[in-house]
Amino acid sequence: MNYDIEWVNDTATTVDYSAEAVREYNEGLGSRIEDYIAKFEQEHSVSDGDDIGGIIVYSDSCVYDYENFVGWVR
Repeated sequence: MNYDIEWVNDTATTVDYSAEAVREYNEGLGSRIEDYIAKFEQEHSVSDGDDIGGIIVYSDSCVYDYENFVGWVR
């Protein structure tokens, strides 16, 4: 499927879990990638996104970068 998500390259993130994720990793809790994906999905009422390699696209206006723990919601 093709998505029109080029806006993420020029748009500031609207969701940022990175500080919390890094702190937890440094405390020995692991990356918890799946937990943060679930948190994003719950907070933004989305599910069944399309993982296109490093990011999950839920729609043309909702994207989550699970490698950097940030997201864009317009």
